[in-house]
Amino acid sequence: MKIIWTFTLLMIPGVMSSISVTGYSGGGVIITCRYERKYTANAKYFCKGKKSDISQITWCSDLIKTETKYKWVNSGRFYLYDDTSEAVFTVIISNLSAQDSGTYYCATDISLSTDSYTEVNLNVISDEKVRMVTGFSGGNVIINYKYETLEENPLIDVCRIRVNQCFTLINTNSAAEWKHDGRFSVHDDRSAHLLHVFIRELNVNDSGKYRITVKVSKDYSFFSDFNLDIRNADCCEKSISLSAAAGGSVNISCKYPQSHSADVKFVCRRSGSDLCAEETSVKESRRWSAEGQIQLYDDREQQLLTGTISHVTQQHSAEYWCGVQSDQGHKSFLTRVRINVTVRTPLITEVSKLSLSSFPTEGSSLIVPLVLVLLALIITGLLLLFLCGDSSSQAGPGKHELVSHTDCDYEDIQDTQKQLPSDSSNTEPTGDSQIYITSADDLNYAVVNSQKKADCPDRNNQDYSEYAAVNHLTA
Repeated sequence: MKIIWTFTLLMIPGVMSSISVTGYSGGGVIITCRYERKYTANAKYFCKGKKSDISQITWCSDLIKTETKYKWVNSGRFYLYDDTSEAVFTVIISNLSAQDSGTYYCATDISLSTDSYTEVNLNVISDEKVRMVTGFSGGNVIINYKYETLEENPLIDVCRIRVNQCFTLINTNSAAEWKHDGRFSVHDDRSAHLLHVFIRELNVNDSGKYRITVKVSKDYSFFSDFNLDIRNADCCEKSISLSAAAGGSVNISCKYPQSHSADVKFVCRRSGSDLCAEETSVKESRRWSAEGQIQLYDDREQQLLTGTISHVTQQHSAEYWCGVQSDQGHKSFLTRVRINVTVRTPLITEVSKLSLSSFPTEGSSLIVPLVLVLLALIITGLLLLFLCGDSSSQAGPGKHELVSHTDCDYEDIQDTQKQLPSDSSNTEPTGDSQIYITSADDLNYAVVNSQKKADCPDRNNQDYSEYAAVNHLTA
C-alpha cells in the first residue's frame, strides 16, 4: 500500500502526467510508463488508486511490483517489464472486465521521498470480441475485428502466441487496401472501424491462440485474443471445376458440416485483391435468396448449398468460394469453385485471326525480300518446265514422233523417198493385212503391221493403223 500526496505533486511541474486508456472486455491493454534515467535501478510498480476522505491523499494498492530488469514479471492478470536502456517499463493487463475501469498509477519506488508516477485512467468497454473461430483444412477464414480509436493511422499487428511470446504474422497502418504477407492478409476498413484478417490454405497446425493488437499512441495499445480451431471437413470437397458456354447457366453444389447447419451460408467471388467480392448469402432453409447475381438455396437437412448463375458471360470466369458465416461475422471458406465460360467464335473469324497473327508485327521489312525470292523461284521453275517440254516435242532426222488423238496413239513414218518393188509375187496377203518385203539388196525395211481399230476415229479420212518405224538404208 502506497500513499501518494496528490496535492504536493501537483505543485511540482513535470512530476505528474496523465494518460487515458480504452480497452475492451475480454481483451487487454498495454501501457507504456516513462521515468527519469536516474531511477533505472529503482523498483517499479503498478497500482490502482482509491481516494481517501482527505482530498490531498490517494491510497494506491499495489497490483504488481518488481526490481527485475529485462524480464517479464507476472502477477495474476498483470505483467511488468522494465527496460532500463529506454527508461520505460511496460504494464499489461489481460482479460479485462467492466470492473477494471478506474484510476491507476505507474510509479517508481523512491526511498525517503515521494514516488514518481504517471496517472492512468482506464475505461473498459463491454463488447463481444473474437473468442473462437472455426476453420477447415484446405479452406480459408476471414476474421472480423471491430475497434474504436481516434488515431488516424493506428498500427495494427496480428501475431500468434507461443510460450508466452507473440510472433508477428502481419501488420498494417494503411487504410482501404489489402496488405498481403504469405498466407496472411489484412484490410483495415477505417470508416467502419473494422479490421479483416484473412488466412488462406489452412491446415490443422494453424490451430492455436492468436492476438490482434491496435497501437493507439506511444502511450498505450489494446488487444484481443482468439482461438483458431482448424478441423478436417471430410464431408466437403475442397475444390471443384465447372464449365459453361456463354449465355448458358452454371449450377454450384457445396456440402457443409452439420455443425454449421444453422449458420448463414454464402458464395462470393475472388476479384483481384478483394478476397470476397460480390457476395450472396442465404439465411433461411429451403428458400431461394432474393438478391444477388447468384441465386442460393440452402437445404439444411441435406447440408447442401446450391447456387445458380444464369446468362453467364466471360466475366463470370473466376474463382468462387462456398462457405459459412458465424454470428460474429467470421467467414469460413469450405469449397473453392473454378468457373470457366467459353465463347464459340465463327470459323472464318478464327481463320482470319490466325492468318493475321501469323505475320510479324515487328521487322515487317523482311516481307518484301521474301516475296521477291519466292516469285523468282516460281518463274525459274516455269521456264525450266517450258524448255524441257519444248525440247521433247521436236523430232530429228531418222526419228519418229508420237502423235496423240484422244486415247489413240500414232507414230509418224518419215518419207524415205524410195519405191517398193512392184513384184506382187513376193507378197502374200493375210487376214490381218501383214505385208512382208524381202526384195532389193540395197534396202532394209522393218515389218509394217497394219491393224484396224474400230474404236478410234479416222485420221485424214483413213482407217487407223499402227505403224512401226521404217528405216531406209543406202548400200
